[in-house]
Amino acid sequence: MNFADVVVRSRVVTRFAGLTRVIALDRGLVAVFIASRLLVLLAAFAAESLLARNPNLTSGDGAPILRSLTSWDGLYYLEIARSGYHAAAIVGTYHDYAFPPLYPAVVWIMSLPSPSFAGLVGVLVSNVAFLVALGLLVTLGEGVVGRRRARLGASYLAIFPFAAVFSMSYTESLFLALSLGAFIAAERDRRALAGLLLAFACLCRLQGIVMLVPLALILLQRDGWRLRASVGWLMLGPLSVAGFFAFVATLTGSTTGYLDAQVGFGRTGIGTAATAGSSIAALFTPYQGTLLVVLGIAIFLLVYLREDRIPLPYALLPILTLGLELSSGLLEAVGRIAMLAFPYVWILAGRRASWFRRAWPLASAGLMTLFAVLMFGGYYVP
Repeated sequence: MNFADVVVRSRVVTRFAGLTRVIALDRGLVAVFIASRLLVLLAAFAAESLLARNPNLTSGDGAPILRSLTSWDGLYYLEIARSGYHAAAIVGTYHDYAFPPLYPAVVWIMSLPSPSFAGLVGVLVSNVAFLVALGLLVTLGEGVVGRRRARLGASYLAIFPFAAVFSMSYTESLFLALSLGAFIAAERDRRALAGLLLAFACLCRLQGIVMLVPLALILLQRDGWRLRASVGWLMLGPLSVAGFFAFVATLTGSTTGYLDAQVGFGRTGIGTAATAGSSIAALFTPYQGTLLVVLGIAIFLLVYLREDRIPLPYALLPILTLGLELSSGLLEAVGRIAMLAFPYVWILAGRRASWFRRAWPLASAGLMTLFAVLMFGGYYVP
């Protein structure tokens, strides 16, 4: 081994060591991650073995367990990964250009050696990204709410009632990891990196654009509220969104192509219910009631923002995220939306009542498993 090889290897080891320090995982948190993902697998097995599957439920992979983990929107992400975007509708009137490109692009790259395994690769990407996100949540939270509370919040996120989606071929895990990375970069004054990660996050979920405000506040606070040109790196976020809009306009021949596709996904109740009485959509009240309860709890938790002394940028994130969801006119994904506004788990971790600390983990894990079974059976929208 020559000197140049030694230098290169030393740099790689140094960078890897630095990366592991940023991703603050310990055995306890990894154990929580594994236990929570086993519950998701158990839910998938139960849904496929014990429930009559909604015949209108779509999946991106037909293999056992993967059929559940690639269900619902997983079909669209995997079809994009396999063959790119399509001008024609994929199912019914549903167009795949309603979904941003980064997650399917990552799946496509990772599955290049064997494209037939795209479904498995998509699920693995989501799970690995979620584990990384949990570590980043601790790293970021340590400087905001303290390590103990940050770690407890990460554990709560792993068993959040809607956390099964982090194991599905959905974009949530990658989006969360990139979002947390952007905030960590901003806190460490690495502005170009913060802007780049924001752009990537927006290309996972265009709703990530709301992070522009809290990220800008972090940088402005560092500069004594004087606007510096380097804050402009954050404009990579809006530019990435504009770029995707332009691509869809070119694909469809319409400047409103993306918005038109979103209207096509404006489902009520459960979406594609099969027959009367076959799904929660037919019952209406339980499903809609659940959404309203989730919304009510999400709004109620905001009263703790001041009591918990959560800094303004992080206090704004759930407010802006929830406001964007309400402005869409749909509550269908409110559980996932609230989950991605990560300061919520810091609020939950700040509750000191002994009854809550004993009851919430069990109740949350139980709800996660129940919702996962219903999602995988086609009776509850993720």
